[in-house]
Amino acid sequence: ACLSSKMPPKAPPQVEMPPPQPHDVPAGGLDVPPKVVPTAAGENPADPLEEAFPGESQLTPEERNRWLVLHFALPRTIMTCDMAAGRSTEEELNDCLASMAWGSVEQGTSEWGLESQSPTLEPPHPSLISYSEYVERTYPTDGSMEEWAREENLKMAMQKRCTFTNPGEPGAKFRPMFDQMVKNLQHASKALIKAYDVKKPMLIEDDVPEDETRPELQNIMRFGRHQILPAFWQLLTQLTRRGRRFSLVFRSFSEEQLSVLQKELFLFCQGQHPAYDGKNKTQKPPPMSGEKASRDLRLYNLSIGRLSQEAKVLTFSERPAGEAPKVARPGE
Repeated sequence: ACLSSKMPPKAPPQVEMPPPQPHDVPAGGLDVPPKVVPTAAGENPADPLEEAFPGESQLTPEERNRWLVLHFALPRTIMTCDMAAGRSTEEELNDCLASMAWGSVEQGTSEWGLESQSPTLEPPHPSLISYSEYVERTYPTDGSMEEWAREENLKMAMQKRCTFTNPGEPGAKFRPMFDQMVKNLQHASKALIKAYDVKKPMLIEDDVPEDETRPELQNIMRFGRHQILPAFWQLLTQLTRRGRRFSLVFRSFSEEQLSVLQKELFLFCQGQHPAYDGKNKTQKPPPMSGEKASRDLRLYNLSIGRLSQEAKVLTFSERPAGEAPKVARPGE
């Protein structure tokens, strides 16, 4: 994992979230069955290949055995808020939908109107532009502007995008999609919800600060929803069960956000995460802490580096000079 001293450009959303179908597995479960695909030529037809990730069946046997190095940027990839930019989950979900909503600009009023029926990564027609692009054109931030004007436009553009589906805003018709995204983040187990007295999902992180007087597990559950996307935990579970060899690299511009991931990853790997510990009708993942001959996937402080983009130097402040953490390598 590494931290950088500069803000990164925001990555575009990677997936589209369609409304759930009756056969969908509830969000947050680890009981999602792996996708069964036809066997490759020459393989035992009685032992079909189960995909740990989409497209794995298209790999050759040698490719399937390669060591995977998986890189994750925490905001917008596996976490729902951006602590470095100060954007809550509510704002990030709105911003995400604003970039996948397509419409046209009224010539007389220069106002943007929604025309797409559902969020998509590509425009339904080449003549349409996303709301995010419209906002960028309306509030330009090019280098020729004075600094105060540029900062003001940045603030206004962010405010417009981050309230996109609110009542009275151009994307109000997309509010059901917003609500569905929130539902997908909620815990599936009613027993778990009751055990931790979850009332409703909280989308503004600053409204529910961590309480150091409360137990650690209670603090993790305080939002009434997942902070880290369930798909990430599902990926680790499937790769481990398949015996795939892999490493994890996390990138964050916020030490606070990285610490949230570090804490939950520790508990998950030890089978102690409140949403994945086998209690309250939750599924427990296989060990990933070094126990029972498993690989230790926990993130230790020794493995956290800080990158200075100005000096182009990566330093590990808590690692003794000349010492590197012992990790499993291919063939070990």
